[in-house]
Amino acid sequence: MKNSAMRSLVIVLSLTAIITAKAYCQGQEATSSWTAQAQEMRIVDKPDEIIAKLGNGLTVIIKEDHSAPVAAVRVHVRAGSIYEGDYLGAGLSHLFEHLLAGGSTSDLTEEQSRQMIKETGAQFNASTSKARTQYYLTVPSRHVGVALHTLASWVTRPIFPENEFSREWGVVQRELEMGTTNVDRQEWRLLDEMRYLIHPAKYPVIGHQEILQALTRKQIMDYYQTMYIPDNCVVAIVGDIEVEKMLEEVKKEFSSFKRKFVPTITLPEEPEVTAPRTVTKVLPFMSGPARVTIAFPSFKLQHPDLYALDTLAGIIGNGKTSRLYHILCEEKQLALDVSATNFTPDYADGTFMIRLTVEQEKIDQAISQTLSILNDIKTLGVTELELHRTKKQLQVNHIRGMQTAVDIASAMAGDYLSTGDAHFSQNYCDNMQKVNAQQVKDMACKYFDTGKLMTLILTGKPLAKAQDEKESVTKESAIKKIVLNNGLRVLIKRNPVTPLVHLRFMVKGGLIDETDSNNGITNMATQLAVRGTESYDNKQILEFFDNTGGYLAPECGNNSFGFCAEVMKDDLAQALDIFTEVITKPAFPQVELDKIRPVVIAGINQIANDWQREASRHFRASFFENNPYKRMPFGTASSVQTITIEQIADHYKAILNANKGVLVVFGDVDVKEIETLISNKFADIPAGADLDLDRYANDNNINRRIITQKTGKEGATVTVGMPGMRLTDVNDSYPLAVLNQMVGSNTGWLHETLRGKSLVYYAFCFDFKGFVPGYITATAQCEADKAPEVLAIIEELLNKAAKGDFTDENVNSAKSNLVNSEVFKTLTLASSAMSAASDELFFNDSNYSAGNADRYMAVTTDDVKNIAKKYLGQQRTITVNTSKPELIK
Repeated sequence: MKNSAMRSLVIVLSLTAIITAKAYCQGQEATSSWTAQAQEMRIVDKPDEIIAKLGNGLTVIIKEDHSAPVAAVRVHVRAGSIYEGDYLGAGLSHLFEHLLAGGSTSDLTEEQSRQMIKETGAQFNASTSKARTQYYLTVPSRHVGVALHTLASWVTRPIFPENEFSREWGVVQRELEMGTTNVDRQEWRLLDEMRYLIHPAKYPVIGHQEILQALTRKQIMDYYQTMYIPDNCVVAIVGDIEVEKMLEEVKKEFSSFKRKFVPTITLPEEPEVTAPRTVTKVLPFMSGPARVTIAFPSFKLQHPDLYALDTLAGIIGNGKTSRLYHILCEEKQLALDVSATNFTPDYADGTFMIRLTVEQEKIDQAISQTLSILNDIKTLGVTELELHRTKKQLQVNHIRGMQTAVDIASAMAGDYLSTGDAHFSQNYCDNMQKVNAQQVKDMACKYFDTGKLMTLILTGKPLAKAQDEKESVTKESAIKKIVLNNGLRVLIKRNPVTPLVHLRFMVKGGLIDETDSNNGITNMATQLAVRGTESYDNKQILEFFDNTGGYLAPECGNNSFGFCAEVMKDDLAQALDIFTEVITKPAFPQVELDKIRPVVIAGINQIANDWQREASRHFRASFFENNPYKRMPFGTASSVQTITIEQIADHYKAILNANKGVLVVFGDVDVKEIETLISNKFADIPAGADLDLDRYANDNNINRRIITQKTGKEGATVTVGMPGMRLTDVNDSYPLAVLNQMVGSNTGWLHETLRGKSLVYYAFCFDFKGFVPGYITATAQCEADKAPEVLAIIEELLNKAAKGDFTDENVNSAKSNLVNSEVFKTLTLASSAMSAASDELFFNDSNYSAGNADRYMAVTTDDVKNIAKKYLGQQRTITVNTSKPELIK
């Protein structure tokens, strides 16, 4: 999708045209060469990058990126929902995503695929869009050959055993059923149906259940034989590899993939929108405020107006200083949130969309004010400041979105498939910089035609009235730790790979510092702190970060609170000044509290729309009685409603404590210079004392309990929980992590058993640790009628683990998977800073996580058996969120 707010361009679009031999090479003309033996044509041929068309029609994109020992392997297939021909609306492409990803092949069994994923620690997934299906494996680079072989086998050599076909057929049915009460899915389905009357983009990617159920197995298999052919496929590999060697490996793995007839698929042209369209839909299962989309027809991806209209979308809807946000959310307080996107696929004319979150009684006013803002732009245009800010945001977001091999592989593959230019994203950024203010104004006049206005309104209840490049040669430094006189620990690390700087301030506390009556106060305090200080008001703070393409965000969790920010290095001086004042001199203006309170309450009220969040809140409130974790960090609607500005200011003053805090500055910085600045700016934070954990009473959850909660959505979430551990219980932590990987991961017992029986959409285990004991849960989402069976299977598997009914092989596989997954945890600047801050805050060692691999490998099978007996053998609290509570005994 083309999104004007962020052009990293992980384009999940289409392969609507056959890939031609013509290519575009950034900065120079592409060269073409034929290798007679391999019948290969090089479209791009560089020392660190190859784009080639093989003799069988397969397109291959390979690029070296040595910034981390990781390789991303992707196979994209021109087989999306718009290409299903006589079976449009069946969701065949999505079904094959389920059948092929991990399914049996002529040279791999399902078990062998699962074993590969466990042993290599692969991150794997698959997805389907309107125009293509994608299969991903991201692995430590030493396993890239295994990953390539596995993906090639899944896509080109499947055998579709009857048991696997029936199982995945069942899983897709469950997913279709759950989608009927998913607000996000229903919103996008209705948008597509309103926008496209003839074009097959009107059909949901997942299809319609009744159409899919009407097809025979042979019809479904014929679709695979027709669409999964070399000319419809692209292999993309990016990472710590050698391009020439990797290309040879691709040729070997796909040597049996024979060229076939390419089907001719003609997509109908969608007729022009000639009159306004309005759809109003009441979703009884929807909680919280209404959702409104105001849309206008636009164009396909490579239209010459792309850059100017995308710029306009950024100006009016990207960030809190945008036209729409400032007027609708801040000044008029007609909306709680707003965004704008120019969606431009390459398979059909696109849509310019403005999306609003609005209290139901303000819908008419919000729509009217939005159209007034658009009309002002048509008349008066935009300012040079707005234009500069949007261009800067695009530039920074592009840099931020290209930090990992996965990012680069996604962008290059998507760019090439949609435009024939693997560097379209970078060229796009360059072209955006050429847009001027007059062009932007012209776009508003050309496309904001109210005679073609499309409006979608979603509510939970009826309306009151009818509204139907290569690795850097400069190495990063080690972490330097200093401790200020007040006890504040400061971690500084130079990392010049990208011209970004990340700031993070974390303090022990958060939810654990609250009571029932002031629950949510820490979250409110951190949100207010970023909205005004002694020297900067909210507008100045927002404008600085929006104009520089950076961000500033509050954070509040179960065990800590704080703030994070990220900017380009050239903007660090003022960013650090604002960041310091947010922490040390927040103004807590009443006017800002009046603005954010309804937004926070709306977010709380919308939790019921999300199965997992709703189930988590219910479980915690049921499981704990005295433990502070019975509450949630965002609070309750009633507690947030009564918190005063004076209480917030007093609470923040009480919890801001240097001895409980850590400050991290990572990025392209001068370490000595930063040390001097920090020492001066943060010296006045009170020293304070550490957390007093003795004040918390422990819960004795020694009795089995089953607690149900009726939900308005069709379905059920089953959660089985037991008392857990503290953050500091490190001796138990690592064996429990191995146990959790074995039982509750996406390759664990729960997932494989319950999904294998087509009973659930998801199933996993979760280990929640805190300063006081947390909990361990197993949870699954299913049909309400299946909840008793799902509960019985979960308990059966937990009992099996508690008895130690597993082998050395099971444990070693889980350990290997955990060790391999460690490499993915610190790929970006922000994730590295977060890891270091957490390690220092909770373990007094900023590099503590670096030893995780050794700690996992030291775990024995007896260790895991002992931990399983200790924790899983306890009495259980069971909560079930269900539309049919009467079925739970």
